[in-house]
Amino acid sequence: MIMLADWHPDIIEFIISKMQNPRILRYLIENTNDEAIKKYAQEKLKFTPLTQQEIDMYQGIVNYKQIPGTGGFSEKIIKDAELKLRTGGTYSVHNSEFLTGANISVTLTKDFMEAVENDAEYELRFPDVESYTQQEMNEYNEGWYKVGDVREWARLGYKVRTYRKIKAKELWNLINICATYSAEPGIFFIDNANDMTNAKAYGQQVVATNPCGKVA
Repeated sequence: MIMLADWHPDIIEFIISKMQNPRILRYLIENTNDEAIKKYAQEKLKFTPLTQQEIDMYQGIVNYKQIPGTGGFSEKIIKDAELKLRTGGTYSVHNSEFLTGANISVTLTKDFMEAVENDAEYELRFPDVESYTQQEMNEYNEGWYKVGDVREWARLGYKVRTYRKIKAKELWNLINICATYSAEPGIFFIDNANDMTNAKAYGQQVVATNPCGKVA
């Protein structure tokens, strides 16, 4: 199980990384207003143009449609040939085997879900390590893995960088579309888990789960 927080700057690329359906990638490109979603979907999508021989073959099939009594091709084959000519090639995906041995999930925070409900923008953030002093970097190296939450890191007084803002509903729709048509990513309500876990009694918190603990 590989899990990434909804506030992480790489969350869009992470969600799209395992998409294996070129039709869904094209749908994302055509139906989102977010340029980052379009960018990563386009990078995942591979287009192979038809060869001249293929063009001639499909055109020959379509031509039969216009010659009464010739038969030979079903309506489905003719429509497929028309589609191939309109598209001009075939779509597939780059790195089709990427992460095939792992499940991926997104840890969803209450902050994110509130932004979705309010149709608000949501900040993708991470510790601003590029501006840290040597002392701050030492504290980051020693402490970040124990905290692991950019919200808590900011509350502790460390500098956090907002890499970009995204409409929360765009990210929410991306999660739902990919989960519907590829069964990934799963979702895990991390704040709810930490509110209810018995680990709090031991001064611990939930940071991830195995595949049985998420909602897919």
